[in-house]
Amino acid sequence: MILIHQFETTYSAPEGDEDYCSEGESMETMHEPVTFRELVDLMREHAHPSCSPASGAPFEWLSTEPEQDYRTGEWTERTLHFSRANPPHAARYWRLAMKAAGLIR
Repeated sequence: MILIHQFETTYSAPEGDEDYCSEGESMETMHEPVTFRELVDLMREHAHPSCSPASGAPFEWLSTEPEQDYRTGEWTERTLHFSRANPPHAARYWRLAMKAAGLIR
């Protein structure tokens, strides 16, 4: 089992003619161990690595495409992180899962 963190960050809609979103409010939505297969599935949903090219290092996180709530204009982004509470040897499974998800070679 690999411990992961999932965060959901919501950005309020720009006011007036502003082109940028304000600071977002972040909330942890999951902090639990997952199986390797579940991790690969989550990585396929969060298919955008935090750096390019991704290397599969445990400090890299993955995110989804931002989604807009058309009723409120808010944008929501979800991110997936490797937990530092994992034992050191678990870092190799993060890299292997990124490989299995097709995010790295």
